[in-house]
Amino acid sequence: MGVNYWLYSQELEGKMDALDKGQPVDLEMMDQADKIWKRARVLLFREPGEGSIPVGLLGPFGEPHAEGKYHIKVLEVLSDTDEDE
Repeated sequence: MGVNYWLYSQELEGKMDALDKGQPVDLEMMDQADKIWKRARVLLFREPGEGSIPVGLLGPFGEPHAEGKYHIKVLEVLSDTDEDE
């Protein structure tokens, strides 16, 4: 299964209280199309939902895992992460 976005598993763990509750959260995601990290406001799901897409997780050393285990619905792309620096 291919995914369009990757999330850091550690960042997702900090947002688990919003999983399946319809509460928007802000997090970083890697867009596979352009290989750029983006900050976005998303909804998090365990199962596929209307308008959601599967994501993969990246561990502490960038190792991919749990591909397709979680799903997100992107509500808004906020800004590039480099703008904060």
